[in-house]
Amino acid sequence: MYYFINETLADPEVAMSKREILSENVIESNGLKLLTVTFKQVLQDFGVKNWNGRIYDQKQTVSAINSQPLIQNDIKNKTWTGEYGHPIIEKGMNELARQMTIFPPNACWTIDKYWEEGNILMGQCTTLSGGYGDLVRDRIFTNYPAQASSRAIGGVDSNGRVLPNYTPITYDCVIRPSHKVAYMVKGSETVNQFPINTGKMNTMSESVVAFDPTNDATFADFILSENSTKSKINMLCDTFKIDASSMKITSSDITFTTMNENGIVDVRIPIRQIVGAEYYNLFK
Repeated sequence: MYYFINETLADPEVAMSKREILSENVIESNGLKLLTVTFKQVLQDFGVKNWNGRIYDQKQTVSAINSQPLIQNDIKNKTWTGEYGHPIIEKGMNELARQMTIFPPNACWTIDKYWEEGNILMGQCTTLSGGYGDLVRDRIFTNYPAQASSRAIGGVDSNGRVLPNYTPITYDCVIRPSHKVAYMVKGSETVNQFPINTGKMNTMSESVVAFDPTNDATFADFILSENSTKSKINMLCDTFKIDASSMKITSSDITFTTMNENGIVDVRIPIRQIVGAEYYNLFK
């Protein structure tokens, strides 16, 4: 028995094309302007054991980034964003959900594009205006180099090699990157000025989370922690008199058990109908 619970999503391109600025008011404030910095950044290297004992295969890693639709959409819109520091998992926090989420107050840069140079993955990064973006910018101005570290979901084998199910999320700006070469290219920075006037750690970590939906309890916790998902599941259980505690997760379905005149019946809901579209591609 399959029950489809639909949700409506707004196409980002449509949303942006229909956006209209009704009025705009800019006030001069001592002639100050918004400044950001764009620079070349070494994101990571390949085939070399890093400080954390991990080895990334070049073809596998680049292919994973190239085939990740969320990242490619972000690249297209110049919004592939990293945080200042890897996520810190607080007590009681859903580890998987936090790993996948770019926390806006911590955002510091965008990775505008990436390319390969030998066994190195290069990127062009731009600091974000405000908050930690200004902090990274000012530190670059005072000769403190930006440093990158990957954030991903995946696992490694007994030799430390990253497994093929590796799913990249972003590159964060850190102190002491796990890849020894992951520093900005000094002298590559350019300053961007904008005509809008304004007034005035976790280290040695790649922040990688192992994930298997069939036996990882954090995935069930993640599903139930999403308010819209929890509401859908509660509605389904109430409507069909299903015991929510019977929920089981496979690689493709969420299964509940119920009773009717025919005996015990399994109710299966495809995971992609429960998990929001913005997350589903990370679990495929």
